[in-house]
Amino acid sequence: LITTAQQAEEILSSEKADLILIGRASLDDPHFPLHAARILGSDVQWPLQYLRAK
Repeated sequence: LITTAQQAEEILSSEKADLILIGRASLDDPHFPLHAARILGSDVQWPLQYLRAK
């Protein structure tokens, strides 16, 4: 079970998988992809309607 952005990044970068599904993480945190990008150091532009929730 993949629960963190770091786990997903490690699996993809080591080519252990071609695709990572984040269904459970997204159910727990609907903004998981945006939070994961921030944790991994990527500068992602948030949708305007979500800026207050940042």
